[in-house]
Amino acid sequence: MIRAEGLTVRFDGFRLEAVDLAVEPGESFFVLGPSGAGKTLLLEALLGIRRPEAGRVVLDGRDVTRLPPEARGVAYVPQDLALFPHLTVRENILFGLRARGRAGPEADRKLRRWVELLDLGRVVGRRDVRTLSGGERQRVALARALVTEPRVLFLDEPFSALDAPLRRRLQAEFRDLQRRIGVTVVQVTHDPEEAFLMADRMAILMAGRIEQTGRPAELYNRPANLRVARFLMLQNLFPGTAGPVGGDGYQRLRIEGVARELLLTPDPRFPAGARVVVGIRPEEVILVRPDRPPDTARQRNLLLGEILEWADLGHSRLVRLRVEGITLDVWLNIRAAREYPMEPGMEVWCHVRPWSFCLLPPEDPA
Repeated sequence: MIRAEGLTVRFDGFRLEAVDLAVEPGESFFVLGPSGAGKTLLLEALLGIRRPEAGRVVLDGRDVTRLPPEARGVAYVPQDLALFPHLTVRENILFGLRARGRAGPEADRKLRRWVELLDLGRVVGRRDVRTLSGGERQRVALARALVTEPRVLFLDEPFSALDAPLRRRLQAEFRDLQRRIGVTVVQVTHDPEEAFLMADRMAILMAGRIEQTGRPAELYNRPANLRVARFLMLQNLFPGTAGPVGGDGYQRLRIEGVARELLLTPDPRFPAGARVVVGIRPEEVILVRPDRPPDTARQRNLLLGEILEWADLGHSRLVRLRVEGITLDVWLNIRAAREYPMEPGMEVWCHVRPWSFCLLPPEDPA
């Protein structure tokens, strides 16, 4: 559908470096990265707003690098939505069609379709878009983009200005709509939760370079490097050494500061003796209830820890443990946490399943 090949863009001292990516028809593709990573610059280059100094953009097999945005058959919803205050809601939605000289019964039919799909029946007759709520403004902006039936819909953090409950609801609703109508979407965001909720695939963009591309679960479970791991909130990171694979099929692992040898599902990237960074997601650490003795036969990688502190975060509880020479963060869902008595200084057993470790190279590539 749309590809970037060696796309290099320079703007105001910032350089987007040799970006390669491909988006399939009907896919929801996200570019995820921190502020200042170059996400909007990449979007503008794909749209045709910003001319690259090298590389090309290919749309449906055609090189469109030199074409202006209006000749590409794409649509764009910017971060501020850019509704026209001098136009009515209806006129805002129909703006793209009328700019293309498409009016009359066909335009009215398309208007009715998107008003229904985006639940805009109560506001389509409004004369002043400034009276719309944040969610209504969002839907009108999406209707204005989609009514033109674009080949690709580009979105630049369109949900970021909404409060959290409305933002999550609209994200889920738009994801459902995107699946039903099959429109190809390229969206940029700095919010990992948004990307994991809405993306089929995603690319991690940091400092103008694509660090990793893949499905959300792939990036979450196996980040390419420490930069990606830290950005995706892999909080427990420790230096260690990979060991050999034993007769039981598990690879041995040593973490600096922990005396016992741990077992993990073999990772062929790291042979025995390789230095690694060991990642353990907080939700993958399992606390053993104090009223149940640890099961040494089933609960592999048992570790004795001391509770340093804990804090309830609404939907979950963050527990900080001292385990020998390391500090380990643990997340419990709030229901389980309420049934688990704990206080600072209390000793608890915990364990990590062999497939829950994430091994990373010890140093990021230059």
